[in-house]
Order: sequence, then C-alpha cells, then structure tokens
Amino acid sequence: MGSIPMGSIMTKLFGTTYQVVENPNEDDAGIEILEGEWKGLVYQYGKVQFEDGKPNVNFQRTIRRLPESGEGMNTLINNKELNTLMGEILKELLEEKLKHEQRDIEETDKET
Repeated sequence: MGSIPMGSIMTKLFGTTYQVVENPNEDDAGIEILEGEWKGLVYQYGKVQFEDGKPNVNFQRTIRRLPESGEGMNTLINNKELNTLMGEILKELLEEKLKHEQRDIEETDKET
C-alpha cells in the first residue's frame, strides 16, 4: 500500500509523465508511465483511504505491466520514489475529478 502527504507540491503530470489507458479486460482504466526510469509501467489504483486527522492518503495499486527497464515486481513495490510518483498522480486525478464535479454542480445551479 502506498501513502502520500496531501499537502506536497505538485505540477501537472498528465500527458507528459503519465496517461490513462483502457484495458478491455478490466472495468477500471490504468495509468501508464510515459517517461523516466519507469517508462512503460502500467498500474491500476485499488482502495484509496484518507487518514483521519492527517493530511495523508493511502492507496493500493496493482501493477499490470512492468516497465521497459525490466525492473522486477518486488523492487517496484518497495520503491519509495515510485510510490511518491503514484501518489502525486493519484492526487492530480482526484483534484481533476473534484473540479469536474464542482463544475457540474455550478452548471446545475445555473439551470435552476
């Protein structure tokens, strides 16, 4: 399980660092890393939990495809830098989802 502080600094990663990829055999989309040490890695998020009273989020992830570097599963699972990147991507995805939901609420309010 990964963990990332919710208050850390983040830049836009979508399109340069990762992309969302569909898997015809799965209901949920995956994330593909597009650059760097883990280029080619594809994973999916599982359960996501926020810690009570702390600015952290814990998450499970499943690796669907190993990176082009050939790094092994155990090395990937225990890699703190990769865990941090996955956490930053998750934060960006959650923030985008909240923005879209807020926009939908505002549009609904305007219609009524």
